[in-house]
Amino acid sequence: MFYEVRATMYFTKEDEARDFYYDCEMALPKASVINPDTPTAQHSRAELIENHHDSEPTNPCLLLEFITNGPIA
Repeated sequence: MFYEVRATMYFTKEDEARDFYYDCEMALPKASVINPDTPTAQHSRAELIENHHDSEPTNPCLLLEFITNGPIA
């Protein structure tokens, strides 16, 4: 059995978003991989995203950084 945490959080200050992202970086080494070394492996991932959905007109999100305990494609 595994325990999964999901979080989507919006911050108005970049430093607060980066603080939370840093917490995710610190937690990643503790995260497991489900079904490692198989085609159905599931890896952990966290993303730091610049979100422009409040703009007029709306603009696409921009991925600033991401971390994973899996392969990077």
